[in-house]
Amino acid sequence: MIILLATAMLSLGIAEAVQTKLVIRAKSKDAKFVGTRMGARVVIKDSETGNVLAEGAISGGTGDTGTIMMEPKTRFGAIAGGAAKFETSIDIDEPRLVTLEVEAPTVSKDNMIKSTTQMWVIPGKDITGEGIIIEVPGFAVDAQVPEAVTMSGSHAGIPVQAGIVMI
Repeated sequence: MIILLATAMLSLGIAEAVQTKLVIRAKSKDAKFVGTRMGARVVIKDSETGNVLAEGAISGGTGDTGTIMMEPKTRFGAIAGGAAKFETSIDIDEPRLVTLEVEAPTVSKDNMIKSTTQMWVIPGKDITGEGIIIEVPGFAVDAQVPEAVTMSGSHAGIPVQAGIVMI
């Protein structure tokens, strides 16, 4: 009985780490989700220490256009469906303030934007389903070299083409 009581008293001060599942998605501002083709990198850090708890790439498609772009949104309405995501589990033994960073598009370093948010994560309280949606504003611009320069007197005509898409 005494050993049982002593064990119980010692275990009160010791918390065990619990696997906590997280789903993170990157959504382009006023557009669809960032998928594998554009690429997005996720880093989850402990806000107090700066230690990296998890990192990786978002993978999957950009989601359903009708659901994301056409249908009216409701407070708890789902829009992600099968859209791209980063899934991970972190071991935490107490509520922890984490910093979530998303960099996109990874296919174009010149156009990359970092979006960051912070939130409290509670051990064993998974954040899955729609997950955490982080908005990434901006455009990916692919400037193409002019093919020909035309001269007219002292003026030069330089046609410029660029591919511009929302991140």
